Amino acid sequence: MELKKMSLQQLKHGIIRCEARLSGILPIGLMRTEHRVREAMREYQTELDNRKQKELDFK
Repeated sequence: MELKKMSLQQLKHGIIRCEARLSGILPIGLMRTEHRVREAMREYQTELDNRKQKELDFK
């Protein structure tokens, strides 16, 4: 799923899943390497931060 189409909750869950993979709670699975997990986590966090900034602009 494209990050732009994900809800805030889905982005937060994506970050939580990445953290769980890095801590060993979940298997890394299709991401295959720690580097890919960290990269995905950064992308989720960046999109989440961008949206929070936009929300603040409208308040």
